[in-house]
Amino acid sequence: MDRLNELLIAGITVIGGFLTKRIFSRQDQLEERISALEKLIVTKQDLEPIERNVDMILNHIINKK
Repeated sequence: MDRLNELLIAGITVIGGFLTKRIFSRQDQLEERISALEKLIVTKQDLEPIERNVDMILNHIINKK
């Protein structure tokens, strides 16, 4: 009977480990995909310095002529 209990506990442990590994590997993959998408997204705050530079360049070109 003890041998049966040990085998049952071992089986449950192996299955639990497998399921845990699958869940966390999928979560890691999702986090990597989200990080890659975040690198591509440009926010309005990111565009403000560029707009200021473009305005400064245009003002310089207009005032120089």
